[in-house]
Amino acid sequence: MQLFHSYHGNRLIRLVHSKMWLFEFSIWLHTFSRSLVSIFIPILLLKSGYSVNEVILYYFLYNLIDVPLNFLARWCVRKIGARNVVILGTLFSVGFFACLFNLSANSWMLLLALASFAALYDTFYWVAHLYLFVKCSNKKDDVASDASGLSIARRLAGLMAPALGALILIGSNQDFLISISIFLLCLSLFPLFRIKGIPDKPLRKQKSFRAFFKNWKITKDFLSIGFFGIHSSVEGIIWPIFIFTYFESIESVAILPIIASITAIVFTYFIGKTTKSKRSLLIAIGGITISIVWILRLFVTADFFYFFSVFLVGIFSVFISLPLDSSLLEKGEKRDLLSASTYRNIASMSANVLLYGILCLFVNVFDVSFYIASFSTILVVFTSYLIGQVFLEEKGSLKSPIPVSQDNLLEM
Repeated sequence: MQLFHSYHGNRLIRLVHSKMWLFEFSIWLHTFSRSLVSIFIPILLLKSGYSVNEVILYYFLYNLIDVPLNFLARWCVRKIGARNVVILGTLFSVGFFACLFNLSANSWMLLLALASFAALYDTFYWVAHLYLFVKCSNKKDDVASDASGLSIARRLAGLMAPALGALILIGSNQDFLISISIFLLCLSLFPLFRIKGIPDKPLRKQKSFRAFFKNWKITKDFLSIGFFGIHSSVEGIIWPIFIFTYFESIESVAILPIIASITAIVFTYFIGKTTKSKRSLLIAIGGITISIVWILRLFVTADFFYFFSVFLVGIFSVFISLPLDSSLLEKGEKRDLLSASTYRNIASMSANVLLYGILCLFVNVFDVSFYIASFSTILVVFTSYLIGQVFLEEKGSLKSPIPVSQDNLLEM
């Protein structure tokens, strides 16, 4: 019995000190600190005296600044390593919160600084952390398994943090909430300092843009990421603003990510086990269902449905996001992982530039954005499933009579 306890005790210690565990713990702390505030950021801008259209302008500037900075983030990863770039990204997030702490109405220079820090954080953290994630993973040929674990860790943080953030906003003030977030962000750096021996500087020669996208199977994934990014932005930014203006309460906004996280955690685990051949079908189911939900949100005005729709979107978003990210990272690992991480962020943020650029032209941003989000998920299905299936059939007809499985095609 003593030998049994000794073996499993040592095994647990090794697990806790493993690179993947340390990375996931850092991600959990980081996500928790950001989730305390992130759902409320557009609301805090509104409460600071900015109109809905001015908030939309802020997000347009943020995404516009973001796109070219992705190339700077990629260059930095090659020069100083992904772990150090993740640390820099976290520090930029601290700078973002410092600007938010001091923001007031008509502070346009500070609002521009806020957008700049948001863009620096997004590019440095997300480009580098996706690269570092794959390098920490023990399952290079089955990233989906670790990706589902990482997604669950994020969802767990997103489950608790918004409720706590709302309680702090109601019982205290936004300055105290921002201070807690900054403290936890700094705390998330310590697990990263303990990760040793990771080859976080790419040794492989960087592929040119044309060489990277010469294969349709790669291109369609990035197009799908971009289209799905439009839905994610409307769901994560515009929908909370709509809920806040409709119910006029912080609590109504705080419950949104809690509902989404509860429903997504279980589905994330099971979808992470899905075979590669089923990914396109999952994306099609998720895309069509979410598109229908967006149309229903335009015509169904029942309070219950507004929150039930978040439940549905939380489930079916996992049908799209996890297969897309897993496919993209697995293919990227075989070609140029850092460029895959970079172009993934560029695809998403470029689509958002288009989204917020269009919304800047309208007074009623809610109806327009809901239609755009509905159409974007149909484009995800069209690009990822319909065109992808046609492409695979044509490829199969050009091959020899030897049968080729879809799984093998995806790995080519």
